[in-house]
Amino acid sequence: MKVCVASPYPLSELKGNSVTTDRIVAMLNEGGIEARGAHGNDGELADILITLHAIKGAPAVFDFKKKTPKGKVIILLTGTDIYQGLPEGSQIGEDALQLADRIVVPQEAAIQKLPEKVRDKTVVIRSSLDSIAVKATPSQSPFVISVVGHLRPVKRPFLTIETLAQYPEWSDLEVWQIGQALDEKMRKTAEFWMEEDKRYRWCGGLPRGESLALCAKSSLTINSSILEGGANAVLEAMTMGVPVLASRIEGNVGLLGDDYPGYFEEGGMAKALEAIMHQRVDLDEWSRLSADRLPLFSWVRESESWLELLRDLK
Repeated sequence: MKVCVASPYPLSELKGNSVTTDRIVAMLNEGGIEARGAHGNDGELADILITLHAIKGAPAVFDFKKKTPKGKVIILLTGTDIYQGLPEGSQIGEDALQLADRIVVPQEAAIQKLPEKVRDKTVVIRSSLDSIAVKATPSQSPFVISVVGHLRPVKRPFLTIETLAQYPEWSDLEVWQIGQALDEKMRKTAEFWMEEDKRYRWCGGLPRGESLALCAKSSLTINSSILEGGANAVLEAMTMGVPVLASRIEGNVGLLGDDYPGYFEEGGMAKALEAIMHQRVDLDEWSRLSADRLPLFSWVRESESWLELLRDLK
């Protein structure tokens, strides 16, 4: 069996899609399947195409089905598919879903967001991470908050510093923004905040190892996304033992659990940060609760799920 795992972005780019593509390829190779990663459908021989994204990956689906009519297609949906593009009526995304032999989502709640006619071929596979040796080693002073993820509107990357700007008295604090600016507006906004608030540091896009090392040194990491399928950065923080403050959206709840105390509601980040800075919450407990969730996202569990799915398609 030959499998092509297609990302809508070049694999050299520092994006979560690259991490996901590499991870799935490694799992399949370990399971005895000849798999490779590609930017879109590379046109090489494959029995199965696994594509990330329904909408951005649709051209790869159409191209593969045209060139390999008997080939099978699996679409791994992302948060922007599930909570944005498909609900807004993307025809190209729906056409791709119709052609797919299987659809993969990161948590059960996502299935109900899909068109009813494709739900019966949808399965849940929870994402995992490759082994991370880095563990949380937060600095005692200053109190460092990391915000990890490329700078794009859906992630609300500047919500943390915008909120903290209301509290100039919190002087023993730094914000480390880790991620590439994906457009000029984002770059200028990051540069503005570095001038405006000396507590803010934009680190830019970094290799994954450097990003992990910086996040591990923070006392708290924040995910403030409007929508998210299940952020690698959140799972990385959970694995390293860094407490997470997260927006209460399905993707974050799918990772951290319904009862996790470290969520903020819309408009509620300031209240959550006040409680943290005044030590009214136990961040160590947040880390322990995150650690309890990690078996759900094990490499072995995800690998077995992918291999079982491919066996079913043979």
